[in-house]
This record gives sequence, C-alpha cells and structure tokens, in this order.
Amino acid sequence: MRVYVETYGCALNRSDEALMKHVLTERGHSIVADPSSADVVIINTCTVRLDTEQHMLKKITSLRRLVQERNAKLVIAGCLPAAQPYKVLKTAPEASLVSPQNSSRIHVAVESSGKVVMLDGVRERDRIGLFFENRIAPIPIQEGCLSNCSFCITRHARRVLVSHTVEAIVKSVETAVRMGAVEIQLTGMDLGTYGVDLYGKRCLPELVRRISTLQGEFRVRIGMINPEHLPPILDELVEAVNSDRRIYRFLHIPLQSGSDKVLKAMNRKYTVDEYRGLIKEVKRKISDVSIATDIIVGHPSEDEEDFENTLKIIKELEFERVHFAGYSVRPNTLSAGMPNIPTRVRKERMLRMLETVEEMGLKVREKYVGSTLPVFVTEYSNTWVGRLDNYIPVILLGGGLLDYGVSVEAVIEKATFYDLRGRVRGGMG
Repeated sequence: MRVYVETYGCALNRSDEALMKHVLTERGHSIVADPSSADVVIINTCTVRLDTEQHMLKKITSLRRLVQERNAKLVIAGCLPAAQPYKVLKTAPEASLVSPQNSSRIHVAVESSGKVVMLDGVRERDRIGLFFENRIAPIPIQEGCLSNCSFCITRHARRVLVSHTVEAIVKSVETAVRMGAVEIQLTGMDLGTYGVDLYGKRCLPELVRRISTLQGEFRVRIGMINPEHLPPILDELVEAVNSDRRIYRFLHIPLQSGSDKVLKAMNRKYTVDEYRGLIKEVKRKISDVSIATDIIVGHPSEDEEDFENTLKIIKELEFERVHFAGYSVRPNTLSAGMPNIPTRVRKERMLRMLETVEEMGLKVREKYVGSTLPVFVTEYSNTWVGRLDNYIPVILLGGGLLDYGVSVEAVIEKATFYDLRGRVRGGMG
C-alpha cells in the first residue's frame, strides 16, 4: 500500500517515524509524500502543550476529511492517543490508534481490514529509528522517566523506562557516521536514567566512552539530564567529556524554577541551592562548559517573588541557553488541579523572561568576540554554520569552499543573544 506519514514533536517522535517507515518498506509498502495519493495516512502526534494538542486535533480533523473522501485509512500514532485516547476517538472514532511503544508494530494497523487499537505494551528494545536532520543524527538511547513531575503529560504517553543496549546504540552511531552524520545527538526523556532498567545502574558515562572508541570526524551532543539524576554519574561523565574533544562540552540540565516553593509544587526532587551547587561543580570541572536549562513561567503557586528569584538565578549562573515556556495546563496531571496564574500575569512574566534571556545570552557570548577559535562545521542554511567545542553556534562568513565535518579557524567578529558570527581564516583539517 501507499502510506503517508506526518510527524510532529520531539526527536523521539522523529525516530519513531523513521522506525515506522523502515518496518513498512521492509514489508513491501511504499512511502508517499502526498496524503492525497495514499491508501493509509499516519499522523504521528505530540501532546506536550495545550496549543500543540489543539493543533494536532485540527490536523486530525483535516486528514480525516481527506481519507473519508478517498475511502483511505487513518492511523493516529504518537503521544496524543497514548496519553488522551478519548480525545482522539471523539475527533476520529473510526481511526486506528498506535502508541509510541508500538511503533515497530505499525504494520498491524496499516494492514488490518478494520480499526486497530494498540495502546498497551512496552517498547521493543534495540529497535532504533535512525533519521537525519541534514547531517545531524539524533539517536534515542532511552525513553520513559523515573521522575514524577506534576506538570508533565509525556510520562503518560511514554510511561516505562526502556534503555537500548550500549551495543545497539554504538552500532547506530557507527551507521550514522558511515552515512555522513557529522553530529550525533544522544536523546531521550532523561539521559541521567539511562541503563537503570537494563543494567541496574546509570550507564551514560560508559556509553559516551564506548562512542569515543569509534573512528571518524564527528561530534557528540549529550541530551537532557534531570538534576536529581546527574550527581551519581557526574564525576564519570566529566571524565568522559574531558577525555575526547569530539564530545561537546555542553550539558542540558533543566532548572524549571528558581523558587523552592514552586519546585516542590512541581514535584522536582532538588532545591535551588542544590541545583546551584551542581552547576558550579560542573563549571569547575569542565573548562568553558556551556549549560542549557529549561524554565516554566507561571506554574501554579508562582508569585512575583518566586518569579524574580528565577530571573536572579538565570543571571547568576549565566546559562548559555534558556528554553522557556509559559505553563500549559495538561489533563491527568497534578498541576492541573492547582489554582492557575492569570493569563495576563503569565504573559507579562514571559516578556520579562525574554528580556533577561536575551540580556544574558548576549553577555555569555560577547566574551568570545575578538578571539580566534576552532569551529566544527555541521550545517548549511544560506551560509555555513559550525559549533565551538562547547556547542555555541557560529555563523561562518568568508573562507571560500567549506564542507560538512571540517574544522576551521574563525575570528569571532560579533555576538548576538543566540549565536556568534565569525570570519573563516583557514582550514585545520
């Protein structure tokens, strides 16, 4: 059959899409680029925020109308049917539903003559969907979480911690590099928990060391690690990062709030002081490391003092990047039962957060202006883009012909709150 797949959301969803396409083509089906020419339409959904969910439901309605006109089949996959099947069935009662854990069994829904509902079960270990974003290959190493944050709906969609084996991940990295990847992004819901279900211990440092044994000129970015799971592996992870120049000196450690009161309401298992100490230790042990963090603005119980404390710690710790978003009520979460902050207050705080993030982003990057630094070329978008050893992006100007996966020297001429601008001086290999 001719199958159309449309995917939204995170790298885990994109990997699931790649896995579904692989399974279907192995079984003789063809993937088409236009839903109007498909016998089966698959929409692979996200439900992390309310606005995302609303967009998903509109897309489902639109695609449902299309398949009904053509007498085709509609399959709704991903996190929305896993977390909120009732909403999906209300929108498209005749559609088949497939949870993320059943991505490798997508053919059952595609090939069935009737409606199929596959929402139970645990992900098949070591079936890793390999996909590329240009020359960048995000590779999931685990899904699921050992935390229980009050605001999170994703844990309802990807409930069980499932880690892929070190051997399977290393093989995927090796394959991606052989296919031309110059940047490997190790992804998952919380990389600090990697290996607990499989090996009985946290094994991220060991995985990074194993990847370091591979040949090739590529870089590795380590994905998000929740603060409560980093301390047990910190020293080993620091050693792994420091031992190989191909591992970006970069960590993504979400804070979420600068208030102990709000962190408690979020059911986060650390205090602001513990987080501060962790970041300072990381900066002390990894030279010129850059830290990304996440912030939720306007979570229930956040008052003006709580929000000001969040702004203060952003300024104090000088994060290289801050991903922030206004609180979004999600069903079946503990936070949904708490009194909401008025919308106008959240919007006003979002604007102030943006000002602070831009101010600090510029401050962090301005120190590089005037330096000549090695930049590893990873992307092309109208111009070449590369990364410093600590993952800060550099827009490259001049230098003639460049290519993916080469290192160049660049004189940093300008800083913005988001990136650096540099002029290429010459090749380094």
